[in-house]
Amino acid sequence: MIAYMKKFLFCIPLRVGNIFIGYFFLVRGFCNVYLVIYLFPLLCKRMVWVWFLQSQLNCIAGVLLLAVTFQPHLLNHMLPIQIVVKLTSIIIELSFYLLMSSSGLSSPLLVGYSAASIIVSLYFVIVIFSFYHETDRK
Repeated sequence: MIAYMKKFLFCIPLRVGNIFIGYFFLVRGFCNVYLVIYLFPLLCKRMVWVWFLQSQLNCIAGVLLLAVTFQPHLLNHMLPIQIVVKLTSIIIELSFYLLMSSSGLSSPLLVGYSAASIIVSLYFVIVIFSFYHETDRK
């Protein structure tokens, strides 16, 4: 079953939703770096590098999505790459959360953040995939 949507959040067109998602990826990438540096200074180097890698991939995914949204002629070439980059970022994020839970540093706030982050990321991938199919048909 393929998930396909015609609107982002039931009332906003998919193109405007993709602009919002692109900026959200950029802001979230920088906020994740802030979280690691200032709120979790006791993490080991491996976990910090995994988190930085995930944040960088989030920023790259945001830039690619904004480029595709504002330049429709790049759609067939860049949007599949953006989806792969975002899914890679989700995999790295999941591995970070596995490392975090195995190290014993899990707190209720971090568990809630990780669950919300994974759900939002997967929803955004579905929205981006729907935008690709809608624009590709035209």
